[in-house]
Amino acid sequence: MSEKQMCPCSFDTALNKRSCDAKIVEREPLLSGQVEVGQVYGPRRIKGSRTGEDDAPYYVYKCEKGHLITRPDGWADVPTASPGTMKTRFGYAQKTHAWFAELSEEEKKKKWK
Repeated sequence: MSEKQMCPCSFDTALNKRSCDAKIVEREPLLSGQVEVGQVYGPRRIKGSRTGEDDAPYYVYKCEKGHLITRPDGWADVPTASPGTMKTRFGYAQKTHAWFAELSEEEKKKKWK
């Protein structure tokens, strides 16, 4: 969408409302808990649409300050990390599901380049 997508998180305080506006640095696929589903798909437009032809794979995006945002593919042009490898300052962003953890390293690399 944009060359430099910024973090949409905001903070309400007693005095003002501030936006994070940090640069988005990386993303990883949003996985379902079920092996049959695999990666989560949904409407491309964030405000919603009918599901179907316009569905896109969803990712967890991370900003420089560690905020996590779930958005469809194409929201920000950043490198993709393998599921369960993206770290925030508080630890892992997304715990891998048992079905993904059981895949061999070759299968993981083949699926998530």
